[in-house]
Amino acid sequence: MFIQTEETQDSERLRFLPGREVLPEGTLNLKTKEQAASSPLAEQLFTIPGVAGVLLNKDSIVVTRSGSDWQHLKPAILGTIMEHFMSGAPVLRTPPGASAHASASGEEDDATAAGQIREALRRVIDPELGYNIVDLGLVYDVAVEDGGVTIVTMTTTTPGCPATNYLKTGAGEAASSVDGVEFVDVRLTYEPRWTPDMMTPEAKAHLGIGSQW
Repeated sequence: MFIQTEETQDSERLRFLPGREVLPEGTLNLKTKEQAASSPLAEQLFTIPGVAGVLLNKDSIVVTRSGSDWQHLKPAILGTIMEHFMSGAPVLRTPPGASAHASASGEEDDATAAGQIREALRRVIDPELGYNIVDLGLVYDVAVEDGGVTIVTMTTTTPGCPATNYLKTGAGEAASSVDGVEFVDVRLTYEPRWTPDMMTPEAKAHLGIGSQW
């Protein structure tokens, strides 16, 4: 089994790609050992000194470090990931969000959380257009549900866009970085189809698109 590693924009986080499915869908952000109890894999990773967070998505595991050098952490992380997948053990014990407690925050707090998530999504840049996916109009909806579950409905500029997986993964990781978000489900849709008139004035100005849109 060969596990690839990739750097992220944050030097405190490193992405590990085991070459097989990690989650069937969505992004699960585990920030404490207690949260990691829902995942045997994350639980084992948290036993490694210096591991401060584990984010699971469809095909990768993103590990956050705290006060440790990657040179010393990587061998232990790689060994733990390999041992887990070779054992055939499940990544999750329960469906994401199943053990979470409902929040009593109300609609106003949900709206605030959705705004924070949208702001985080602005860190995701479309590699073709060079601008963030929110102001490009690629994010159609952000829904915040009980138990730290967030559903992001988004699109791409064209069906079959080669950056689709990159954008979905980036959206899931960005949304997961917001406090209180435990699981992110990024849903792709082409209804309605994206058009340039969905962009904000700032995005249009950045791309030099005239007022006809």
